Amino acid sequence: MRSLIAFATVAVLLSAATPAPSTSPPEPAHPAAVAEPLRRAAGFTLPQPQTVPDGGAVTFTAEFPGAMLYTWYRTDARGTTALPGGNTASYTFTASYPDNGATYSVRVFDATFVQHRSAEARLTVTPVAAVVTEPPHDASVRAYQNARFTVTAGGTAPHTYQWQRRDGSAWTTIPGATGPDHTFKTGPADDGAAFRVVVGNAYGPAVTSAEATLDVVSGGGSLDPVARASLEWGVNEIYQGGNPANTGCNYFSAGTQETFAGRQGDVRIVHRMPDGSAQGVSDATKCIPSTGSQLNQRVLFTGGAGTANAVTGAATIRWTGAFTANAYSGMVTWYLRDPVLTVAEDGTGTLTATAGGMAASRTDPGTKEPVPPRTVTVATFDRVLLATDGVQISPRFSGVDYFPLADGVRSTASAIPAAVKAAQPDWGAWPESFVDFQYETQLSSYWHTSGLPADTDKPPFDLTVRFDSAPDVKDVPVILANPAAGAAAPYVEGRDLTVTADIDGVADLRWERSTSANGPWTAIAGETGETLTIPAITSAWNGVYVRIVAVNADGRAVSTALRLQTAPYAAPTFTRQPADLAAISGNRAVVDFDVTGNPAIDASSIVLERSDDAGATWRPWAGAESAPSQITIPSVPLDANGARGRIVAVNVEGARSVSGTFGFRVFRGTGRPQLVVIPSAPIDPATETRLTVVAAGFHVPDWASATETYSLDLGLFDTTSWQPGRTGHRNWIATSPDTSGGQIYHGWMATTGGTFTAGIRVPAGALAPGKTYGVGAFLRLTDISTWQDTFTNRSLDAWTQVWPAPAADGAQTISVEVVDAPGEFIWSIDGDRAVNLGQAVFQDTYLQATGDIAPITVTDTRAGGPAWAVSGQISDFSGGLSGRYLGWSPVVITPGAGAVAGAPVEPGIGGGLGLTESATLADAAGGHGRGTASVGAGLDLRLPLTTPPGSYTATLTVTALS
Repeated sequence: MRSLIAFATVAVLLSAATPAPSTSPPEPAHPAAVAEPLRRAAGFTLPQPQTVPDGGAVTFTAEFPGAMLYTWYRTDARGTTALPGGNTASYTFTASYPDNGATYSVRVFDATFVQHRSAEARLTVTPVAAVVTEPPHDASVRAYQNARFTVTAGGTAPHTYQWQRRDGSAWTTIPGATGPDHTFKTGPADDGAAFRVVVGNAYGPAVTSAEATLDVVSGGGSLDPVARASLEWGVNEIYQGGNPANTGCNYFSAGTQETFAGRQGDVRIVHRMPDGSAQGVSDATKCIPSTGSQLNQRVLFTGGAGTANAVTGAATIRWTGAFTANAYSGMVTWYLRDPVLTVAEDGTGTLTATAGGMAASRTDPGTKEPVPPRTVTVATFDRVLLATDGVQISPRFSGVDYFPLADGVRSTASAIPAAVKAAQPDWGAWPESFVDFQYETQLSSYWHTSGLPADTDKPPFDLTVRFDSAPDVKDVPVILANPAAGAAAPYVEGRDLTVTADIDGVADLRWERSTSANGPWTAIAGETGETLTIPAITSAWNGVYVRIVAVNADGRAVSTALRLQTAPYAAPTFTRQPADLAAISGNRAVVDFDVTGNPAIDASSIVLERSDDAGATWRPWAGAESAPSQITIPSVPLDANGARGRIVAVNVEGARSVSGTFGFRVFRGTGRPQLVVIPSAPIDPATETRLTVVAAGFHVPDWASATETYSLDLGLFDTTSWQPGRTGHRNWIATSPDTSGGQIYHGWMATTGGTFTAGIRVPAGALAPGKTYGVGAFLRLTDISTWQDTFTNRSLDAWTQVWPAPAADGAQTISVEVVDAPGEFIWSIDGDRAVNLGQAVFQDTYLQATGDIAPITVTDTRAGGPAWAVSGQISDFSGGLSGRYLGWSPVVITPGAGAVAGAPVEPGIGGGLGLTESATLADAAGGHGRGTASVGAGLDLRLPLTTPPGSYTATLTVTALS
C-alpha cells in the first residue's frame, strides 16, 4: 500500500507538468502517464444520466474490476472540481436546484496503475412547488415583550413569505412581514390573535401554513417597595479620557460645588478597575486612568426609593443628591440633581433630573455665569425588561433628531446636516430638553452628531440600576496631594532634592521610579515615607519619573508620575532681547523677551524699568504686570513717547541680569477703533515690505445669538475693494500671519482689551503704481451651526491708508519749516484719518449723523510767535451728495501756541454752503508764546429725508498756513 500511495503522488505531478527539452536519450514513458477511457465490457458499469426532483437523493455508480482508486468530479459553468469524499465506486448526495445541468464523471486507477476516465453523466433537477415543512407554533408571552413566530419552507428556493393576522373572522395582511420570521412587541390587545404565513415560489401555487395563536399575559405581580436602589452611570465616552498627570480631563465630582468631592451624601464618584471592581477616587487621582488611557469613571447614586414590579415591568425610583461633570478640567461645568427613573409596563421610560451649571459670560469670557436650573429629560428608552434585582438600560440615541432653539423659537432645520446623516447611519442626539440645556452651557454639539471626529464618543452609556443594593466600593488609601518637588524644575545638579506627597490614613508606602510614565516601575530602595530624598541629584535622574504607591487591605492607590528634570547651574541670561515697542496711548501694550537660567527666574522679580533721560537714570514702570517671558503695560501714557526701557530679571537665589534697552513710540489714542501702520512712508511696490499694524479700540461684541459669534478681520485692501461703511469681505491683497487667515477671534480681543499688534508682508509686485490702498479692519459674524460668515456690522470699521499717501489725505505727518525765523512750525493729524459717522438717524425734518475729526497737533517754537491758521474744506460725497450738508464745531482740546478755536459752521441743509467753503479750525495771532496745541472739531451731517439709502464718503482737506 505504501508503494501505491507514493506512485499516486508522482502520477499527479506528471500530469500537471510540462516536459522540458532534454539532450539525453528519452526514457520509456511510465504507464501511469496515460489516461484511457473506460470501455463497455463484461463487468464494467459506467455513470448514467439522471433526473430527480429538487431535494431528491442521487447516486452515480461506476464499477471497474481491479480498480485501486476512484475519484469523482463535478463539472458546471465554473469548471471541473474533485468532490470531497468521492473515492468509492458510487457517489451519493441530495440534489438541489442549482445542481441542474451539472455533469458527473469518475477517474479510476487500475492494478497496473493506468488511469481511466469515464464519460460525463448529466444531472437534471426539476423544480418543486413551495411546501410548509414546519408551521408556526402557538406562543405565550408577557405583555410588552416580543413574540416570535417562525415557519420552515420546502420546495425550490427562493421563497416568498407574507404573514397574516386574524383578530376575529377575517385575515389581514401584516405590512412588512415578508420573511420566515415575524417578531413584534406585544400589548394586551394582541391576546388571542392568530397568525399564519403564505409561502410561495416560482414553480407552483402558494401554500398557506396552519395558524398559530398568541397568548398575552397581562398584569400580575405587585409594585414592591424599593428602599436601597443604586444608579451607576458614566455619561458617555467623552467623559472617559484620562491623564496620568491628573490634569486636562473631563472629570466627575459629587455635589454641585466648584471644588472636587469624591463623595457627598448618597453620591460617590468611582473608577472601574480592569478586574471590574469599583474604587473610590480623590482630588489627586480623579484624572488618573484606571487602565490604559481610560478613566472608566462612574457616578454612583445610592439610597434610591420607589416601587418596582418585575412582573409587569413598571418602576419609579427617585434618588437624592447631585454630581457635576467638569468639562475642560472645570472650565465648563454642569450638574444633574435628584434623578428620577420611570419605566412603564410597555418597557418605555425616562431618566429625568434637575440640570444646572456654569458657562462663560457672553460679555466677558473670563468670567462664568450660572445656567438657570431646570428639569430635563436626560435619557429616553424602550424595550426595557426588568429583572427581580434590577435592570440594565440602553438609552436611545440613534435616529433621534435635534432642532435647535434660536431666541426661544424652535428651528425647522436639523442641527445635524443631511450629508452627515447620509454618511453616518447611526447619527443621533440626546433628548431635546437636555441638548437645549447644553447649548446654554456652550457644549452644544457634544450632544448630537455633527460630522466631527468626536461623533463616535457621543452616544450615552448604559444605566445600571440595582433595586436593593449598591456595588461594593473599595476604600483604598486617599492621596491628598500628588508628588511635588521642593524646587522648580529643572533641578540644579549637585544639590539635594526632596519630593513630597500627602497620603490620608494608615497605609504602606513605597516610592517607585521608571523611565516612562507608563512603566515598568521599580521600587526605590529605602524610600517608604511621604518624602523622597535624592542627595546631590545628578543627570542620571534627568527624565526619570517617580511616583508613590499606597496600599491598605482594600487595595492600592497610585499617585501621578512626576517627571524629574535636571540641569547644571546657569546664571540668568536674556536669550531674546526686548524690541522697540509701538503702542497707542491709553491702551495695553506687551513687551516680549526670553530669559533663562537655573535655578529658575522668579517671575515676580522681573521688572520693567523706564528712562526719560536717554538711560542716565532708571525707575520701575508703575503698574506693569510681570510674567516669565512677557511684561504687560495695562495703559501706556502718551508721555512715554521717546522713553527708553529695559528688563531686570532676578533668579530665586538673587542673581541679577539686565536686558538691553529699547525705545517706546506712542501714538495718541482716539478712543475709537484705530489702526496705526508702521512705517508711515510710501510703499515701494517693486520691493517686498513688512508693515507693522498697531491697533486699539476694537471691543469685539460677543455672541449675537446662541449660535452667532463675532470676530475681527484684518487685511490690506485696494480702496476700490473696501472702505469703511462697505460690507466686509475676505478679498484682501495681504493679511497677517499673526492672525488665523485674516481673522482675530473674540476671545483674544477680549483678553487684550481690544488691542493687538500684527505684521503684514506685502509681496513685491502686489501693489500697482497710481492706485491707493489701506489697512482695514471690520467685524465678522459666524454662525457656528452652519459655519456661514456675514460682514454687515459696521460698528468697528477702521482704515489707514498706506500707499501712496497724498498730502491732503492726512495719513502722513506733514511738516512745514519757516526758514526766515528760528525754531519750527509743525502740525500733524493724530492716528487714523478715517472718520466713520455711523448710521444717520431720523430727526423729524432731516437725517443726522455726528462724529469727531482726528485731533490735530500744532507745535510752534519759532521766535516772535508768527501768526498761523489751520483750516478745512470738504469735497462732495460719493454718489453725487453735496458736501454742504456737513458742518463742524471747532474746539481747542489742549491749549498752547496761542491756539483759538474757529467759528462753528452750520450744515447747509437750509441753503448754506457748509464746509464746502474753507473754514478756520483754529488760528493764533502774532506774538503768541511757544508751545503745542491740540485742536479738533465735532462734525454734524444733516441730510434731506429724500437721500437714497447707501454709504457715502468724502474727503476733508486740512491746510496749515503761517
